[in-house]
Amino acid sequence: MLMQSITGLVNLACAEGRTPIGIWVPAGGRAYDTEKEGIGTRLGSLSAKELALGTFAKQNGINPTVKTLFDGYVLTDLVNNPESGNAAAVASHVYNSIIVDVRDEDFFKRNGYTLKCDCSKMTLRQAFDQFKDKCNNNALVLMPAGCGELRDYAITHRLFVMNINKQYGSTAQGQNWGLLEDVLEWLEPGSQVIGWEQGIPEIDFVRRISSHGHLMLAADWSYNLALTSRHYSDRQSAALAKTINPRDIDYDETADWCSFFLTDGDNYQFIITDNFEDNYYCLPSAARTKTAFELGSQSLIQLAPSRFDYLLEKQPSPECTIMETFGGGYFYIDNFATAGKAAADRPARMKQIAERTAAHMRQHGIKVLHVMAKDLNSEAGKQMLQAFVDANDQLEGITAVQYSPYVGGKGNVMWFTNKAGYDIPCITAKYMLWDGLSSPAQVSSAINASSKAGTPGFNPIVIHAWSSFSGKQASDAAELCAGGLNESCRLISMQEMIWRIRMYKNREQTRKYLSTIK
Repeated sequence: MLMQSITGLVNLACAEGRTPIGIWVPAGGRAYDTEKEGIGTRLGSLSAKELALGTFAKQNGINPTVKTLFDGYVLTDLVNNPESGNAAAVASHVYNSIIVDVRDEDFFKRNGYTLKCDCSKMTLRQAFDQFKDKCNNNALVLMPAGCGELRDYAITHRLFVMNINKQYGSTAQGQNWGLLEDVLEWLEPGSQVIGWEQGIPEIDFVRRISSHGHLMLAADWSYNLALTSRHYSDRQSAALAKTINPRDIDYDETADWCSFFLTDGDNYQFIITDNFEDNYYCLPSAARTKTAFELGSQSLIQLAPSRFDYLLEKQPSPECTIMETFGGGYFYIDNFATAGKAAADRPARMKQIAERTAAHMRQHGIKVLHVMAKDLNSEAGKQMLQAFVDANDQLEGITAVQYSPYVGGKGNVMWFTNKAGYDIPCITAKYMLWDGLSSPAQVSSAINASSKAGTPGFNPIVIHAWSSFSGKQASDAAELCAGGLNESCRLISMQEMIWRIRMYKNREQTRKYLSTIK
């Protein structure tokens, strides 16, 4: 807690020009190493206690003493009131004070620190009522009681911090659902809710966040966001996703077309890891199976722009389609902006997300959007899909899964007309590779059974990121599935599947469009 608050306060002072110093918390992985390289000169490594108490000599003309940046301390009681840690995270930036637990209070008093706010018995409701006017309401940190990976980020950006379970991973001590609803109403339209909660089905909090017109970003196990995102707007590159040229496709070929795509690209803390790079994105089988990857470009280019550039550089093949994930965070297209004040302004809320998404996709040449719905057949979901199509004249197609099951759309294709008069498909997943629900052998058998001679088949197959089959996951699992397919089946990229479906549905219109591109 001490380390997190010192890190947040010093990085806040750096952002506000009160010190040239930033603090980086040790974090493993090549992605973090890459981000750290671009930050600046390393002054040294010190413990939180040393930083809170020490006076140091200048290095390269810079005074590394940071204790003079703090006004005092705010108090927690993590044993008897676990969520006092999150209340104190808010009080920390309000009072410009480090966080101290009751067990250490005497020590810090003896070393010259004075109490600025007692959060030891404070509830989150009390913290919100007392501090909301002193918090930025363009984002929220959702962090379980007793966790702290995002506490420094919340302090640096002067955000409110809350947990749903009053006790980590358990509902036994009560929950903060009513407070969450109030906080979501208080946030600016289209805000990011950064973090996660433990011990609760994700749909229980994501659907609430989505219904109020906001976006969830899984990032509770990520680190140093205050520094990895520093000056992100000045660190944007012209990096482009690799794509195929749809004019090069032989549209006279007929086959049972199959295309695989991997889930969970919205999960920032997954995409930032070596695990994603080594065991998913850069598997040799990715290029062989032409597996598509969801990537949340909007979160990556803001929180870790160097990582985003690196991932585009390492894209396994132009036939491994990069799909923009969801639209800036995790939400459901059918319940988005359907509750509270957002419901009265739903068209504007949808337009905001769609235009923001379109800008990022155009900036990086991403042609395919991926979305999720609670009910893929709902009219509300179709309205959101139309908003995405209206906003992006370079959008070639959309893929979609249902929360449960992924294949709720049964492979059906929904059509939406863009402002230029071209029909854009939204392709729903027809099959899934999900351990315990459907195996590679079951999927290949079902595809083989559905084959009809002389008629093209379109088989979009979603791969559950966390499933393993005989030790094989991701594109390795796709390769197991592909090995059981009939000779009539052909693996193609998701981008190619979109264009083949467009040509199959409206050959004249598609040829007309293709004649306009190089």
